[in-house]
Amino acid sequence: MNNLSIPVTTLQEAWEQGLQQGLTQVAVNMLREGIDLDFIVKLTGLPLEVVTNLQTVDIDDDKILVKNFLEMSESSLNKIWLNPEEDEAWKDL
Repeated sequence: MNNLSIPVTTLQEAWEQGLQQGLTQVAVNMLREGIDLDFIVKLTGLPLEVVTNLQTVDIDDDKILVKNFLEMSESSLNKIWLNPEEDEAWKDL
């Protein structure tokens, strides 16, 4: 079997990037709901400047964020995905 492990630093960086993207999306959603900026900062841990800048986020930016996340997820899965023969072997276990 091939060693397809992903370096720990790569996984940590991907996790941190995903966390930041998730927190940013939560903040955008909260802004749309009219929640107070200070409360958003407290809940997400994002700097006030970042949350303030999110007030100008367009729907297009959200689509780009989702597209980037999906592309990153797909490329990460391709790095760890089993080849067809290995995948078939696991089904019998």
